[in-house]
Amino acid sequence: MVDCRNVPQCLARYDVSGPPDIGAAPEQSRQARGIVLCTLSALSFSVLPFLANAAYGAGVDLAELLLIRFLFAATVLWLIVAVRRPARPRSRHVVLGLALGGGCYAVQSALYFAALPYNGPSLTTLLLYTFPAVVFVVSLGRNRDTASAAQVLALVLALGGVTAVLLGAGEGTLQPLGVMLGLATALAYSTYILIGDAVDPAVDRTLLGALVCSGALVTYAVVNLASGGPTLSFDPAGWWWAGSLGLLSTAFALTAFFAGMRLVGASRASIVSCVEPVATVLIGVSLFDDRLGAVQLVGAVGVVAAVVLLQWRSPIRDPQIGGQGSAGHSPEGSG
Repeated sequence: MVDCRNVPQCLARYDVSGPPDIGAAPEQSRQARGIVLCTLSALSFSVLPFLANAAYGAGVDLAELLLIRFLFAATVLWLIVAVRRPARPRSRHVVLGLALGGGCYAVQSALYFAALPYNGPSLTTLLLYTFPAVVFVVSLGRNRDTASAAQVLALVLALGGVTAVLLGAGEGTLQPLGVMLGLATALAYSTYILIGDAVDPAVDRTLLGALVCSGALVTYAVVNLASGGPTLSFDPAGWWWAGSLGLLSTAFALTAFFAGMRLVGASRASIVSCVEPVATVLIGVSLFDDRLGAVQLVGAVGVVAAVVLLQWRSPIRDPQIGGQGSAGHSPEGSG
């Protein structure tokens, strides 16, 4: 017979705190899967400029490349929408999604891809990644954000980092036109984000992505027809590179990001997506001919640190696509 005269000591021998927290492990697994998906998305966006350069090498011109990219991406995204069957958006959201794709995102993509041949993927991507600072400054001016010490530090890091990248050219020579195109890309992407921020967050992100890609597809179909194309007279390898750009660095990158964001939340997903510019620079320097001097590497660290600080302290609700963002990073990718 158990002696229970000393009840506290008796009970102390047993775990009477209740059943184990069975929700902890599944939640950790959910977070881990979300981070993996967001990382895969960022890595998929990071190879976008290298796929574009490979397509150029196969004879694909800019207008044809973007036409094929958005054709492949829109097709896959609409197939996913057909399977998932999200709620039907309001007409104004449909119009806004198509307009964002056909206007802002189409322009941003053209500027980014046009800039690549001048200064290479690494420098071009670093210039693009000044967009969080631009969005932050504009949001301050519109009284939609407040400046904390961390955000001011991020702004200083971004501006200082870009200055170091531009002035510390090292062994390479910066092409002024490429610099202007890279900075113009950041401005165009900032405009895309600020306008897209007005989209109702209840609208399904994959559906909105399909609308944006469709709008961009229509724009480049018109551009190709107006210029007498598309001729599609490039090497067969061009289809591989352009198709990979549309499938891997657009459709897969977007769907992986959105799936990851549902698991870990927009804030954490945006922070993880900051892997993209780091990966682009590392790939460019280690595997291709991109060259960054010591001062430029310090500047690159400053730009990436600024992006992380801005995303951590005040992540932007992003409309859909980016990268090379999305979300605020461009969580969707940059291209």
